[in-house]
Amino acid sequence: MLAQSCCIQLLILLLLLRLPTSVQQKSQKYYWNPKMRERKFKMFGSRKTQIQPLLISTWNYTDANLQAWSVLQQGSRRTRQAVIQGCLACQSQRCGRLLAGGASPDANGTLTLEAAIMDGSTLRYGAVAGMEGVRNAILVADAVIRYTKHSLLVGKSATRFARSMGYKEDYPESKGTQKVLKKWNLNACQPNFWRDVNPSPMENCGPYTPLPQHLMKQPLHPEYSIVLGQHDQLAFLALDAEGQFHVASQSSGAPFRIPGRVGDSAVPGAGIYADNEVGAAVASGDGDVLMRHLPAFLAVEAMRGGQRPDKAAEGVVQRLLRHNTEFNGAVVVVNRRGIYAAACAGLDEFHFVVSGGKEYLSMARVERIKCLERETEIVDGGPKGLFRRNPEKQVVHRAGNKFS
Repeated sequence: MLAQSCCIQLLILLLLLRLPTSVQQKSQKYYWNPKMRERKFKMFGSRKTQIQPLLISTWNYTDANLQAWSVLQQGSRRTRQAVIQGCLACQSQRCGRLLAGGASPDANGTLTLEAAIMDGSTLRYGAVAGMEGVRNAILVADAVIRYTKHSLLVGKSATRFARSMGYKEDYPESKGTQKVLKKWNLNACQPNFWRDVNPSPMENCGPYTPLPQHLMKQPLHPEYSIVLGQHDQLAFLALDAEGQFHVASQSSGAPFRIPGRVGDSAVPGAGIYADNEVGAAVASGDGDVLMRHLPAFLAVEAMRGGQRPDKAAEGVVQRLLRHNTEFNGAVVVVNRRGIYAAACAGLDEFHFVVSGGKEYLSMARVERIKCLERETEIVDGGPKGLFRRNPEKQVVHRAGNKFS
């Protein structure tokens, strides 16, 4: 009996000594065995959503889009170089005579450029505006980010900064510049951007003086008509497989603008905005309206608040129209997963070019959307009027018919 009791106690002791080792081994096998982890990964897959690289540019310049896309394809972390290459590609007649620069002087016949670039990871922004004589404005804007603590440089100081950074290539005045300026002057300087001045800016070239307050009855009007293929501004948006965004914009300025005018390309949130945590947006159209409402920024913030890209794009355009019945332009919105949408107003159609995304093998495809139709015409004197959707018009573009 005593012997049996001793055997039982010895057996219990051995079990107690062995138990921690067994639990430890089981735990190690379950949590740390590489083969088990590999098996679990195959069963359940990665929970991280795969992002397809995407390159979007405004208007229908496919060649510039392809050049930017070819850079993005070279590997990860190439979004910055891609949007820069897109802008550089449009400094020639391939993107129209206005973007080439010589046909877009200010009212004094001076040629100036503006450009901006934004990094979606750091939210740093670099821009130049009213820069004379230097050809590669987007490279100078990039240098503002890389070599200064500022965000925007303008005028002759921007030119001096560019020269100090080594950008020596001139932006020469062409014979075509003087030709278009002469034609504009012979047409009584129409169209122009003056209002409430004397003599009437609708019939004269100036010089102008302010009208007395009680005579200020000049109607508001669009900045200028937007004609497909004749644009002075364009924007690029790049997204890579790591979720990195860069956006960039470049402009030769509105033709015959009042000297000193800065456009939306140089203003943060007006023409471009990006935040890797949410998405990015680019806008194009009536630059002075874009600067007042910052639609690119508004669209990104709408997505931050939970809206889908199509709703964000449409909501921004509706907001612009509530305050500016004369607005002409569009906004393209992309969320952090690469789902995109666009909305527009004041045009029959808005065109933009897309490479990559879910249709990965379809490069430089031109997307066309029908624009929001106004119930009333432009209202003189202020933001009035109601706007409704025409059920036969597609207001927003839906990529893949899926949104997040």
